[in-house]
Amino acid sequence: MPTRGKPRPDKPAGPRPVTATYLRNAVLHYVSQRTASAAMVRQILERRAKRRLAVRTLEDATNVLIEDAISEMLALGLVDDARFADSRAVTLAGKGLARSRIAHGLRSKGVSRETIEAAIGDDIDDLAQARRFVARKRLGALRRGGVTPESRRKDLASLARAGFAYSVASRALDAPEEA
Repeated sequence: MPTRGKPRPDKPAGPRPVTATYLRNAVLHYVSQRTASAAMVRQILERRAKRRLAVRTLEDATNVLIEDAISEMLALGLVDDARFADSRAVTLAGKGLARSRIAHGLRSKGVSRETIEAAIGDDIDDLAQARRFVARKRLGALRRGGVTPESRRKDLASLARAGFAYSVASRALDAPEEA
């Protein structure tokens, strides 16, 4: 039985290598739990490789292995930016967020501008989305304590954080029940 503080002869000293199999398994595990864009997968693999190798920057050989793993997942269809953008846009639209906020959320996940435009389409009306947001969050006239100047200011700020312009936000607060 090994004692504490002494190195074990059966364990190699230093970090374990990053192999193609390790990266493939890491990607498969990640995409089995959630949909992801290629940029998200790249970020995850780089972070895992850096942690495993205990380095701050990766060597070119490791970056090539990461790109190969991503290419393999793209070829298999397990990573698909368009499918990710479509499902994420539907989810964010269901929450009542503005077109600009949905687009910003997709851009932050590494999705290209063309893919974002295709995912969002022309179906989203900002006023209808603002009214959905107001109903979901119970803002304005739907607020329990009633509308006060302070609560209206807070509601407008909440709508602004959701990506709505002042004119759209104030119209949604004034008439939340209209469709």
